[in-house]
Amino acid sequence: MKRSTRNAAKAKKEIIEKSAAVFNVHGYAGTKMQMLVDATGYQMGGIYRHFETKMDLAKASFRHNYEVLIKRNFELAEELDPKEKLFTIFKNYQKSALDPQIPGGCPLLNTAIEMDDTDEEFRALAHLFIKEVLSTIEQILEEGKSAGFFDPMVNAKQEAQYLFASIEGAIMLSRVTKDIKPFLAIFNRAITHVEEKIIKNTR
Repeated sequence: MKRSTRNAAKAKKEIIEKSAAVFNVHGYAGTKMQMLVDATGYQMGGIYRHFETKMDLAKASFRHNYEVLIKRNFELAEELDPKEKLFTIFKNYQKSALDPQIPGGCPLLNTAIEMDDTDEEFRALAHLFIKEVLSTIEQILEEGKSAGFFDPMVNAKQEAQYLFASIEGAIMLSRVTKDIKPFLAIFNRAITHVEEKIIKNTR
């Protein structure tokens, strides 16, 4: 019985991982079950044995995409100071955008656009993850203000929203135009904003 449970968990994990790119590229409505059968190597019955509906698998895949493509950008060493943490996030995002582990762009942006008027539970899940990202950036900014790295007049909440929106917008623009230059230009502009408007000027 234990072996069967382990195998079932392994199969479910494999289905999620192999489905993640399909959903991220084609969208949740655009992804057909046959695409998932082809991508995973599991027959339809095998997929439905682990997930009651395609949407259940879509949500599990979205969580996986978020963990791999977004949350890992915020895995920061504790010894970094707030300024180093902020620039590490930028560096991680740039690496992720230029060499994504999963194709299809940002899962948060993709899901927010597709599900805002079609699936409230899915939209709420995307909102939860966005709030988590914004809260992490805001916390780093507040930490930097307290430690004297950042201008004490900085509005951490607004700056977190601006930086996150700049990165997401840069990714979206480059995907639509199929040109990395807009991403790099907006990305560098956001870094300049941090250097000029957020970091405390000690001169």
